[in-house]
Amino acid sequence: MLKNSFFVVFFMISLLATSQEIKETNTDSLYFKSLRSYKKQDFQTSLKLANKGLQLAPEYHDIRILRIRDYWALNMLLNASKDLEFLLEKAPDYPGVREMVLKQTRFLKDPVEALKYIDKIEKKDSLNHDLKLLKAQLLLENKQPSEAREIALELFNNPELDKNDRYVLQNILKRTISNEIGINYQYISFSDDYNREDWQTISPEFQHYFNKTAVIARLNYTNRVSKDGILYELEAYPVFSDKVYAFVNVGISDGNLYPNLRTQASIFFNIFKILELETGGRLLHFSENDYFSGVLGMTMYQGKFYLNTRVFLGPEFGDRLIQNYQFNLRYYLNNVDNYFFLRLGTGISPDQRAIFTQVQKYPDLNAYYSNLGINFSIGPRHIIQLGAGYLFEEINTKDEGDQVVGSLGYRFRF
Repeated sequence: MLKNSFFVVFFMISLLATSQEIKETNTDSLYFKSLRSYKKQDFQTSLKLANKGLQLAPEYHDIRILRIRDYWALNMLLNASKDLEFLLEKAPDYPGVREMVLKQTRFLKDPVEALKYIDKIEKKDSLNHDLKLLKAQLLLENKQPSEAREIALELFNNPELDKNDRYVLQNILKRTISNEIGINYQYISFSDDYNREDWQTISPEFQHYFNKTAVIARLNYTNRVSKDGILYELEAYPVFSDKVYAFVNVGISDGNLYPNLRTQASIFFNIFKILELETGGRLLHFSENDYFSGVLGMTMYQGKFYLNTRVFLGPEFGDRLIQNYQFNLRYYLNNVDNYFFLRLGTGISPDQRAIFTQVQKYPDLNAYYSNLGINFSIGPRHIIQLGAGYLFEEINTKDEGDQVVGSLGYRFRF
């Protein structure tokens, strides 16, 4: 009895399997049936139909592309990889193929596995800019910053990069520097209306990256002939994700020229992949007085242009709220280290270390400034910056004066 029951069940299963065998031989019909099943999220049926279609016509690329999508839906990444390799060999320029290779790579969560897959693809075909950019990201994630930077620098002049790509590229280039030492010099010449000697400031600094976080130690020495002062600073740029990072700064001095305590903080958010928003504050402590400024900013990467607007509101002196509005522009040349820069603004911001003390004496008076310069690299390690600026301000309620500012900076990367 048991034996007979077994044969009956076996016969019924065989009959069912036979009834589910695909009889269709028209490949176009198989493709559209498979597509309909895929849209209904019946991925198993869609895969069976696609398999049948490719048995009949292995060169039917649309069916193979659909089968790859089925594999993705069913988490069969190894099978999808084999089909993509077939397409790269037989039809690398077929619409959608390279985009699918990029997507397949992103599905591989482990950066080591993803890099192995890209290397395998690269042996068969040259990588397009999307895959090169992804490879640079993966190398950075895999703690290979020098290799990531090499690819990013190569990509920087690629005209095919869109706004989103350029934003990603900027972040890679920012995060692939290990160490820098630098020195900046600023000279301020005053018109005769001021009746004062020229000022000079020199600022040596050292920068190191701890994983994604840049930390800078800086010393600012200012000489105003009649007196001088030193501000010691520690600065950091912690990165929380691809879309969020921060800026934190603490400075101390003897209070002779600079604030006794200077603290600054901002947080930056990327939205829509091309805009960066900033919000934060600055707190300066002079002797027994505290001055707070709020900060709002927005940055856009538009092709080779970096466009930034920034507003500082405060501190408040009596009934007067000090306000600083500025516009910053960069035009990049052949890479991220070579660019022209321009700054236009009204008011004096708390970030302007050497001249902010002027605001304390006459908070009701106006100031307008401009600054123009160039930043350029010599080889992979040497960065030079030259700048010149002009500031017009009301010295007091009766007099007006001009300042001419010159600056020179040098940085060495290692």
